[in-house]
Amino acid sequence: MTGTASATQIAALLAQARRLTEAGPAADPADRAAYLAAKAALLARITGHPHDHTDEDSR
Repeated sequence: MTGTASATQIAALLAQARRLTEAGPAADPADRAAYLAAKAALLARITGHPHDHTDEDSR
């Protein structure tokens, strides 16, 4: 689905990123994975590209 991201969705993603940054290396790997999935899904929605979990950049 192509569309614009709401300010609320972007703010939530940024808040999630901030929490991970504040946690540093102690951040839960599951929280990191959830953030990366949410970021990829939001960007895919904005750009109109389907999100494919099999071709994620792991950097």
